[in-house]
Amino acid sequence: MKARNLFSPAFGGLPQVFFGRKDELAFAQTALDNENSPYRAFFITGNRGCGKTTLLEKVSQLASERGWATIDVHSAHATQAILEALAGGTQKTVEKTATPSALGVSIGGVSSSTTTAYSQASLGSLLVEKCQSLRSRKGIFISVDEIQKVPAQDAEDLCAAVQLARRKGLPIMLVLAGLPGSKEVVASYPGCTFMQRAYDMKIGCMEVDETIDAFRNVFARTPEYRVDDDAIWEAGLYSQGYPYLMQLLGYYAVERAAQRMVGGRAVISVEHVREIEPLALEAYRENVLVPILDALPTSLSDYLRAMCEVEHKQGIISTGAVASHMGKTPAQVSSYRKRLIERRLIEAEGRGRVLFLLPHVREYYEGQVATLEKKDPRQQWNRYRSGR
Repeated sequence: MKARNLFSPAFGGLPQVFFGRKDELAFAQTALDNENSPYRAFFITGNRGCGKTTLLEKVSQLASERGWATIDVHSAHATQAILEALAGGTQKTVEKTATPSALGVSIGGVSSSTTTAYSQASLGSLLVEKCQSLRSRKGIFISVDEIQKVPAQDAEDLCAAVQLARRKGLPIMLVLAGLPGSKEVVASYPGCTFMQRAYDMKIGCMEVDETIDAFRNVFARTPEYRVDDDAIWEAGLYSQGYPYLMQLLGYYAVERAAQRMVGGRAVISVEHVREIEPLALEAYRENVLVPILDALPTSLSDYLRAMCEVEHKQGIISTGAVASHMGKTPAQVSSYRKRLIERRLIEAEGRGRVLFLLPHVREYYEGQVATLEKKDPRQQWNRYRSGR
């Protein structure tokens, strides 16, 4: 019988196995456990496929395990969904039954009901009421995914309600997940200015050790597959710690190994991982790179292309060389660099140097499969991360 594949590359879905993000989870745990924490309202932001939704769900699970009442909603009708969760439905109906009697003899029941419809305007008072009525719960935890899609008025209603509960010293925690820049957009709304002080947990690629440990831990749960250490390092190098690409590589590696099982066992070698890298790259390209890079203004695309052409080898790139390649001065392209950093597509690595934050951007612009040298993946990744 074929062993279960624990890797889950379904885009935007919750993976079967959560991996990494230890520092981020420790941060959330401290906020949940410390009633005086200044971080009981924070954002999780990053580009497509970096694991925002997964991390948001994990934080919600931690809140539930710690005794919080949790309300998790998506961007569509977020405020109304929170209202319904707090009120137990779109309307609250109280039914009363009276049984009158005549001369001590019952003559039947008479029923009446009172219905109260909760509006967005009452979200603050309802949230305060629910917080004050908590008995066995530590507080109310609210999470909203895809916050950049929530209409401004809805976001203002939610922030105002949370701010009211906080003003009264009630236990409330709000975590919002969205694309880069979501915090700045939400905090710019008139009713959400207090969110300017909220922490922005910016996530992207995982660190080297965390990536390798993640692959090892997931593969260890399927003993039917023996995975060579070099294969794990190759997967780590190729994915560069980007969660969606990690899920793709693991999934395709296991599926390919399942076709070669002998006696219910199979080996995943570095060669096997390299065989499926083009499959993983194509899915990653269509679901991550195309939506992000195709939407860029021409000036930003030109800057990224120049980075690709200047780079030659994977690593850190001189901003002066990029400007020169574009036929401009560094001052003329500094705004492009700034905007790309804000979109988390590149990051500054010291003065006058930048680094790609999304894996395989060069391959996207060149329209080809990655052409990494097939050497020791440990040495190659160390070279990549150090910019040599």
